[in-house]
Amino acid sequence: MYVEISESDFMKLDSSEEATHVKILAKLREMPVTIEKLYEMKVKKYANNASVDSETYIVDDNGRENFSFWICCKKEFFKIVK
Repeated sequence: MYVEISESDFMKLDSSEEATHVKILAKLREMPVTIEKLYEMKVKKYANNASVDSETYIVDDNGRENFSFWICCKKEFFKIVK
């Protein structure tokens, strides 16, 4: 059964460390994200020989993995509390 999640199900955080979701407040470049929309933050893990262990991304409005939201967007971080 699918349950709709509303903003009241989230707690705003000061940092991204515990965040499960990000809200886009503004964007510096034209990107396929919607201002004021909450996006689930996902983690892509890499093999042991990669230069980084993992990266966090969102699935943008085009359905693609978007890693550049970190540097191209003003954002707020949230986690689900329900």
